[in-house]
Amino acid sequence: MRNVLFVISLLLFSAAANAADAGAGTTNGFSRADFRNELAAPKLHKLLGVYDGNLYIARQDGSVDVMDKDGKSVMKLTAKSGDTDLIKRPEAVAVASDTIYVVDSKTNQVVMYSLATGKYQGRFGSKSGGTLDSDFALDEPQGIAVHEGVVYVADTGNERIQMFGINGVFLSTLALSATPSSAAEKEKTYKLGEPTDIALDVEGRVYVRDADDRSIKVYGPNGLYLRSMPKTGKPVAMRVAEDGIYVADETGSDILKYDFDGNLAYSFGSGGEGKAQFKSLSGLAVDKAQQVYVGDAKKSLVDAYVVEAGKPLPLLPRAAGRTSVKWLESIPAEVEQLAWDGKETLYAISKDKKSLLVIRKGVVASEIKLDNVQLSAVTVDKSGAIWVLDKKKYQGAKLDETGKVLMRFGSEGSGAGQFDNPSAIAVSASGMVFVADRSNHNVQIFREDGVFLNALNGDNAKKLSAPVAMSFDQQGNLYILDASRGSVLAYSSTGQSLGEFGGKNKEGDRQLSRPVSLIAINDEVMVLDANQVKVFTPKGQLVRSFGAKGSGVGAFDDPVSIAYGGGSSFLVSDCGNKRVQVLATLYKPEAPQQVVAQGKVHSIELHWAEATASYIRQYRIYRSKNESGGFVQVGTTQNNQFIDQDLDADTHYYYRVSGETYFGFEGATSPIAGALPTKFVPPTLAAVQVATTPWQVKLDWAAADAKYFGGYRIYQKEGDVFTKIGEVTQPEFIKDALTPETKYTYYVSTFSTDGTESEKFPVEATTQVFNRPPLEIEVVQLRDVFSNSYKIYERDGIGRVKLTNNTNKSMERVKVTFQLRDFMDFPTETKLDKLLPGESEEVPLKAVFNNSILTLTEDSAVQAMIEASYFENGKRITFSKNPTVNVYDKHRLTWDDRDRYAAFVTPKDTPVLNIVRSVVTQFKETKDQAQLSAAVFDMLGVYGMTYIPDPTNPYQITSGKADTVDYVQFPRETLERKSGDCDDLVALYSSALESMGINTRVLEVPGHMFMMFSTGIAADDDGYTMDNMYAIYQNQLWIPVETTLLGNAFIKAWENGAATYYKWKDKGLTVLDVHTSWETYKPASLPASNLKQGDITRAEIEKRFPADHMSVLKISSQTKTRRYLGAIKKNPSDVDAHLQIGIILAKAGDRAEAMKYFDKVLSLEPKNAAAMNNRGNIFMIEDKHQEAQKAYLEATKMSPKDANIWVNLAKAYKATNDIKKAKAAFIKAKSLDPAVKEEHRALELELLNAL
Repeated sequence: MRNVLFVISLLLFSAAANAADAGAGTTNGFSRADFRNELAAPKLHKLLGVYDGNLYIARQDGSVDVMDKDGKSVMKLTAKSGDTDLIKRPEAVAVASDTIYVVDSKTNQVVMYSLATGKYQGRFGSKSGGTLDSDFALDEPQGIAVHEGVVYVADTGNERIQMFGINGVFLSTLALSATPSSAAEKEKTYKLGEPTDIALDVEGRVYVRDADDRSIKVYGPNGLYLRSMPKTGKPVAMRVAEDGIYVADETGSDILKYDFDGNLAYSFGSGGEGKAQFKSLSGLAVDKAQQVYVGDAKKSLVDAYVVEAGKPLPLLPRAAGRTSVKWLESIPAEVEQLAWDGKETLYAISKDKKSLLVIRKGVVASEIKLDNVQLSAVTVDKSGAIWVLDKKKYQGAKLDETGKVLMRFGSEGSGAGQFDNPSAIAVSASGMVFVADRSNHNVQIFREDGVFLNALNGDNAKKLSAPVAMSFDQQGNLYILDASRGSVLAYSSTGQSLGEFGGKNKEGDRQLSRPVSLIAINDEVMVLDANQVKVFTPKGQLVRSFGAKGSGVGAFDDPVSIAYGGGSSFLVSDCGNKRVQVLATLYKPEAPQQVVAQGKVHSIELHWAEATASYIRQYRIYRSKNESGGFVQVGTTQNNQFIDQDLDADTHYYYRVSGETYFGFEGATSPIAGALPTKFVPPTLAAVQVATTPWQVKLDWAAADAKYFGGYRIYQKEGDVFTKIGEVTQPEFIKDALTPETKYTYYVSTFSTDGTESEKFPVEATTQVFNRPPLEIEVVQLRDVFSNSYKIYERDGIGRVKLTNNTNKSMERVKVTFQLRDFMDFPTETKLDKLLPGESEEVPLKAVFNNSILTLTEDSAVQAMIEASYFENGKRITFSKNPTVNVYDKHRLTWDDRDRYAAFVTPKDTPVLNIVRSVVTQFKETKDQAQLSAAVFDMLGVYGMTYIPDPTNPYQITSGKADTVDYVQFPRETLERKSGDCDDLVALYSSALESMGINTRVLEVPGHMFMMFSTGIAADDDGYTMDNMYAIYQNQLWIPVETTLLGNAFIKAWENGAATYYKWKDKGLTVLDVHTSWETYKPASLPASNLKQGDITRAEIEKRFPADHMSVLKISSQTKTRRYLGAIKKNPSDVDAHLQIGIILAKAGDRAEAMKYFDKVLSLEPKNAAAMNNRGNIFMIEDKHQEAQKAYLEATKMSPKDANIWVNLAKAYKATNDIKKAKAAFIKAKSLDPAVKEEHRALELELLNAL
């Protein structure tokens, strides 16, 4: 015994030592499963599933957490909704579209959550509260899968698979079967004993783990048993991935990977304590890219692996999947019969049968009350008219949408056109009215005007017992539901009997038990029967049923009517639940039929039979070069044809087509259709143009389409043989070195990238007689010269000439020169390396003028010299041309290019600088741009400047004529003459302001010019303009000025300028930025001036315009302080606002008013150093140096570490020649801030060098 134990212990030790290798799942030394990491999962009960990298973890307390692949919690699923338990023992998770499905074995239900938020969205499957009839409800369900709109649930306690729609509509139980006489059929091994896991592959096969016999059983989409996976020890989890089946085996503590044929591919994992070893297998999950996760509850871990990929199932061809049903909404209304108008209105007979309820957008919108009626049926024809049956009056009636009776028909009785118990009404597409009578056992037919035609006859008509519902399908066939017979009788659109269905099937069982209503839609007949809807083909085959008794979504309690709702939707009047349920069939379209492929040029055209189903939204097209597989989607189309373009010619392509519904579900793929695209053969050229010289022929033609274009080939022909002489890609060809006066024939073709070639197009050409100069000079353009902007011609040129080589030889080192004598010191040169025979090339003519051009006193016509030369045999050969150029004197311009005007704005011209400086120095305390501009304006008025229109070419006439040469004065000339036209005065005043650094703009309106300048004040967000006195431009406030009012007060010119600006602002006003224009037309460089103007004193200005300066000061101050005044209005104690207003007023020159605000600050905040310092600044400006010293001293006490206040104090002491104190104050400032030394270098040198 000791020896045996010893051997076993060695074996166990060896297994533990090699655990890592076993866990890796190796085959022949190569890893098949790569262990990546382990994720902590405290209190793990079970790994439920994985989706898009997120793991779903069931905790021991019954909760479900979602965590990412790094183990971080993403969300937690709600376990309760109010007092209702949602999940207590979660068993599995499935994710489809935007919904998480959790199946819970304790609450016996499936709970839905939002994938994005984790919010609870509903539940289904439980019998709790009457939600679902106990015969269909779940009992301890443990597995769930979602496939193409169907939710499959492993109903463990009931030993079955239940199927639901995507939000809980009960569909049916999966009917399991086996091939007759097979072993599985004989031994019943295909049946389920304890289904626990369920999954589906892409082909719709169903995989079920049956814990009862420890097997994994595989069924076809229809429930037919196919096989069982190879038996292992004890499978405890199973997942189906894109590349195979994964099984967790508790006996071997490993994971087994099978291919789709049931062959074991490999296994990995082992039992143990180490990494990649399992103490318990508590859930298995497989994500995309072969990422496998294994839960281990005993270790509270999830192990992550990346495994070797297997061979996936082909996605195509695919069969039509199982049809599902989706609940859309419930309308709270207890009603009887229903009818839809084909748009957005539903009409319903009220419970008391005395009125029609009008339902729109999910609510009862109104009620149509009818007098003394007992309504039994309602329908709506294609025109929107409402038809009803009145059992009380034994009549039918036609109503409009308001309920007004348009026509009545019928009477009591059993004869033709009479009723005893009218039960159903239907109107055909042709307008005939069919009325079923339950007591008279017939269906009668009436014209649209109520005239009786006949009764339905034929074999089936004799069988009618209790017709209760009727419906026409899309082909006009009529279906009649007979409640007594429990069957449906069908008639063609011509009235012929098509048979009866719904009765007993082949096994003798009745297919319908208590049918009450029907509709024929989408090539199906849907019969409402005993809390279920049973669906038949038009030929009577029962294809499916759905629904059950209950109060949940898609469940019914005494339903009485079913009606079409458009597309694939329908409505059920569910009386027991006092609601109308709106549902939709989730069809999986059948394969498109009659698919044909036709090869076209580099494309294939596909077309197929047009579908009649209204639920198909589009078609998907798949392509492959291999008929046996490899299909990929290449496009979609909403009609029954598709063109696949840009294909390789002579390559066989194969196609499959499938339909897709409005709910996004794809149906079966069509049979394969194939074709070969053809090569592109270019068309023959339509025409070829010919141009000749004595030595050259040039051919050109319209360019061919670029698609599949290869190039052009040019041929000549000798006898029957074509010789290629050229190949080009551009639509032209030049043949040189030809003989003059000779006829040539050429042939031009187009070839494609496919190697095909068009027919050759013949063209004849005869070379010209040689009678032109070898090097020909043609003047293409020669501009007039405006001397005021002479600098631009060096850059932009004065014109262009075209040089043409009229010889059959190349010309080397071609040189072109241009010169205007007297105005150019040297000719300009342009060089060409080579000019080929027959070739032409344009050459720009540049001109570098000297300053003498500005001395030109009148317009002149000057002869230019253009020479072109080239070298031949080492000798330069020259040709020349002498065109005439108009040179205008410096005052001239044309208004075709309004930027030229900028050359007349000369802020750096000495006379302008002198007169402006003489004024500005007298207003040195003024820093405000508006006041300085006003001072200059008023100075020019005192100077004697006046507006005089140009007598010969007034601006209002010439400015509107782009080709008229106008005369403009330079500012120095306007100063000298003391008068000018509006454009002269704008140039003068703009130059004056620009010389001070004030930005200006030239303003033009039809027939007039004025200007505006920037105040430097930012525009407020509220668009404040002081009642349109300012203009807002480039986020600043600008002042428009009417310069023709020079000699008047500035305020008047301002007012007039502003009025003109706003009058024309949106009617043709243009703005010229001279700064931008100067980049092209620089201010003219004028010779030295002898102009001497006497200085104008400030006193003269203020005497002439006594109130102007103060008015501008007040306006400017008000504008600058506006926002701070608003702040003070809101808060009278706003210290900063008072301080800022004081600073603004001081800078503007309103020192008295500024002092009031600084005093106000000190009253609000007595130790405000800034206010006290600014008081000192004002005293300094007013030369009150001792008062300034006192103020600065007080400020230093309030803020002793402010170096700038000490500097100001030093300046104040220096002003009274108290150098000692000044020096001490400055030294103090430097000690506080060393930067003071550099900032006030001059003051430091002056003080520290003083004795």
